Amino acid sequence: MEVQADLRSLMTFFNRMNVLAWLAGIWIAHALLYLALGTATWLGTSILATAFYGIVILVGKLVASRYPDKEESK
Repeated sequence: MEVQADLRSLMTFFNRMNVLAWLAGIWIAHALLYLALGTATWLGTSILATAFYGIVILVGKLVASRYPDKEESK
């Protein structure tokens, strides 16, 4: 039962997260990383990495939307 509670809390997190704020933070982190590593194509690389994480986050939100929020269902 603990695994189910952990999954529900993860789905609640995905339901409530601000996607734009997360993507901005991920892009900044990747841009700084690739600049520090001296990557010549740091801008394109950081945009591609952020796009990948954006797809993962949006799929997570899609899956999480199928789980009712425990607080809202009371």
